[in-house]
Amino acid sequence: MSKYKSVAFLIFTVFLLIPLHAGAYDETAVEIVVQDGNTLINIGKEYLEHPDKWKEIAKINRLKNPDLIYPGQVLRVPAGLLKGEPAYGVVDFVKGRVEAQSEEGKEWRILSVNDRIPEGTKIRTDSEGTVEVAFGDGSSFLQRPDTTLGVNTAKKKGTKYSLYRLFLNIGRTVTKIRNATGTESRFEIGTPSSIAAARGTKFRTSVDPSEASRSEVLEGTVDVEGMSQKIKVREGEGTLVRKGEPPTAPRKLLQPPAVTNLMPIYRVIPIYFEFSRVAGALSYRALFSKDNDFKDVVKEQIIRPDERFRVFQAEDGIYFLQVRSIDDLGLEGLPSDTVVIKVRTNPVPPMIESPAGEAVYGKNLLTFRWLSVGDAVRYHLQIAEDKDFSRLVEDRSDIHDTEYKTARLASGTYYFRISSIAEDDYQGDWSDVLSFTIAPGASLPAEIQRQ
Repeated sequence: MSKYKSVAFLIFTVFLLIPLHAGAYDETAVEIVVQDGNTLINIGKEYLEHPDKWKEIAKINRLKNPDLIYPGQVLRVPAGLLKGEPAYGVVDFVKGRVEAQSEEGKEWRILSVNDRIPEGTKIRTDSEGTVEVAFGDGSSFLQRPDTTLGVNTAKKKGTKYSLYRLFLNIGRTVTKIRNATGTESRFEIGTPSSIAAARGTKFRTSVDPSEASRSEVLEGTVDVEGMSQKIKVREGEGTLVRKGEPPTAPRKLLQPPAVTNLMPIYRVIPIYFEFSRVAGALSYRALFSKDNDFKDVVKEQIIRPDERFRVFQAEDGIYFLQVRSIDDLGLEGLPSDTVVIKVRTNPVPPMIESPAGEAVYGKNLLTFRWLSVGDAVRYHLQIAEDKDFSRLVEDRSDIHDTEYKTARLASGTYYFRISSIAEDDYQGDWSDVLSFTIAPGASLPAEIQRQ
């Protein structure tokens, strides 16, 4: 070795982040200023996560003689090659059953909010489980139901750069990379068929039971590699990688459908939604959530374009609806604008005890009775001569009791309905309409005889 060989001196707290485009590397680099005293081999031992990568430094910097470097010489090194301090994520949302395993063979433990996720952790969700893990630089991943994922690497390299390597065995994730000024984070998501690498972006990754993977870029750019072939997938594009095959050419993600039967308020469960047709869409994924980030999802379903999306359980409150198209490769399209849905099914209509439907009464004074509704403070009753209630005979919205005596009714057929009114003056849905007939001289039903 030559006596002119030198050593690099790197102060991690002040290194400069610069773009690097050389060979297989397309990522941020740091500059190392060479000082007196050593070799590239020792630089690798001191500063690189894998010391034998010193040859990569020579190649990237186009050194004609790797054994000869000079004091003051500037070497560029991909930040991803540097040694780093272990970082950890923090669980900031969890729903359903979510478990973590620290090492292969160790017991799985239930995850809770604020639990730490160090590198080497494997996470799995059940059919109703969802978890979001956030890192100190603001980056995060959202793991959907029926998903198994490993956090293989989580490292902070110096003060300016972070590297995360995840492995998605099966299921779906949404990755958000948030870069503050002067800092940069890189996410690599490996699957059985591909590797997706991104900086400053938001993208979805999924793996199906055949181990085919799909990447859909919502913001920024993602490099997707399969079978040693790499493509660049830009915002609004997606790609499919089947196991043992290179990525398909990037294609535009489909536009979302629109909701065609939107109502200002939904008063009756189940509620359902219909969507417009999108050319090229074989199906839709619809999500009905308690939050507009679509973490706390109440109902999620893949449906045909001509199929209704039905929600059978929803308490009163505000919900959020989103839908996206799915093409023939299984790529999910751009998300629709979030639709705010208001559900108010309470107070429910009272259960009517009398009069009996389609009954004939021989007197023209009747007493209506119904069961009390827990969150009702009063009731609204209507009696009409027609089914549309356009010719009202009685219309009272100030009834506080659970019975009402009519005024004298003329002979004929009438229609009756009643609703409950809550303390905030919100009126619930009407009861089913009952008809009855007043026919003087007709024999009285037993319940009327007791009135």
